[in-house]
Amino acid sequence: MKVYHGLGVMSGSSLDGIDFALCRFECGDEGEKTVLDWEIVEAETFELSVFWEERLKKAYLSSAKELWLAHVTFGKYIGDLANTFLKRTSIKPDFISSHGHTVFHEPQNHMTLQIGHGASIAAITGYPTICDFRSTDVALNGQGAPMIPVAESLLFSEYPLCLNIGGIVNVSARVDDHYIAFDVSPANQVLNKLASMSGQAFDQDGLTARKGVLQPELILELNKLDYFNGQYPKSLDNNWIMKELWPIIKSFDYSPEDKLNTFCNFIAERISQEIKSVCLKENTDFHGQSMLVTGGGAYNQYLMECIAEICLNENGIHVSIPPKQIVEFKEALLMALAGLLRVKNIPNMMATVTGASVDNIGGCIYQGTKEMI
Repeated sequence: MKVYHGLGVMSGSSLDGIDFALCRFECGDEGEKTVLDWEIVEAETFELSVFWEERLKKAYLSSAKELWLAHVTFGKYIGDLANTFLKRTSIKPDFISSHGHTVFHEPQNHMTLQIGHGASIAAITGYPTICDFRSTDVALNGQGAPMIPVAESLLFSEYPLCLNIGGIVNVSARVDDHYIAFDVSPANQVLNKLASMSGQAFDQDGLTARKGVLQPELILELNKLDYFNGQYPKSLDNNWIMKELWPIIKSFDYSPEDKLNTFCNFIAERISQEIKSVCLKENTDFHGQSMLVTGGGAYNQYLMECIAEICLNENGIHVSIPPKQIVEFKEALLMALAGLLRVKNIPNMMATVTGASVDNIGGCIYQGTKEMI
């Protein structure tokens, strides 16, 4: 048995901060289960500076030179935050595994881009750094997303269904001996934008949404978008959300409260419908099963009530919310695990999930100046 410590770093599409999770993995010898035991040793979220929040929002508008400069300087920023985080713990990681921040994601054009220069992180921290996890899968005709099922298969296998609600909500389903997963709908990035119309950074506990009135016409119009009628595997691009979905929401003359209420119900309905489509297509049934829910959206009480009600009534599924640390840092945990699998040359991208031609190993390694992996 060998023990690894990996620092997982996640910058999500909702721009609510950068998550750091120092994770311990006990791994079996060759032929044994990859991960025998694990824990999140320390975890912390750093709020983005005002500069970086604005810079990342507008990154897709940058010139080539501006974008590359943002790539390098954001890597340095992550490296500085990693050093701050690591000063608070006596455990030093074997590697840093950073997702970066997605600027473009167009698998139909064989292109995805997450900025946050791995070489800069390695140079500043000294630790081997793994980054750019999605590109190989996209090159193999996959979606490059979602990545989360690899964590669910190895760390949360007791749940046949998992839901992660961040800037985007994605669902994972275990069917027989393989996983299916895909992006369901925008989530916090739209809810936060709607909350900002009421002068809030986000809708605390869904209190503003609860005051609103459901507007069925808006849901009907959103459901006309091709993405919601497409078959998995599929994944969402942040720019598509702002260019195609947001103008529809903006075009309706409803109050922010009504729009928040309606979009919470829209998310819940999309989740229920997509689970039904999996059951129909895969000839399976999740009735009576529990669905693990993580991500910042799990704290939105109104949203969770909508999801719990419709999934129980229409799918017979119960919602399960884990301890706070898992809710908040599951994606950073995933990144640490994805880095571990890269180090061990084990696939960290599932073809049944992404639609790639084969399971594949994503991630570029920059060795840094400390001990080699």
